[in-house]
Amino acid sequence: MFKNRKIKIRVSGWSALLILIMILLLALFLVATVPLFGFYGLYNLFAKYDLASIQIFEHWYRNGFYFGWFLLLIAAMMFLVDFINLFVVASFNLLWSKPVAMISYIVQTAVCAILFKSLLVMSFSRIDVTWTGSIILFVLLYIIVAVFSYEKSEPSNKND
Repeated sequence: MFKNRKIKIRVSGWSALLILIMILLLALFLVATVPLFGFYGLYNLFAKYDLASIQIFEHWYRNGFYFGWFLLLIAAMMFLVDFINLFVVASFNLLWSKPVAMISYIVQTAVCAILFKSLLVMSFSRIDVTWTGSIILFVLLYIIVAVFSYEKSEPSNKND
């Protein structure tokens, strides 16, 4: 719709600075709150179906540090497994297609669930997640990753 139209927005001075500051504050607020509240809601669903149990500290800052570190380690583990996966796919000279991506996500989900259950959950004594909960957690996380990393391929020009 807007491919051929150039949209020009001209804002300068104090109004531009205020808009930029508001956008940065909103982005910072979203980055800080969405993972905490999103995972809190996910935890409530998991607790309802006995897939996870968490013992919460009395002080909010201890909860933020403990569970923030836990979420950071989950993200680092997913990044490391994804990096290893990309290295394996590249070393076998496989073209990144939908079947390869699907098999890749299934293998990554299984590897992450096993590492998560055997290493991370064992290291954090206040968190207990069942195997089913681990698999559901990583299926949801990889669906989120797949949605945000999807690139629509450009149609090839056969006239060239």
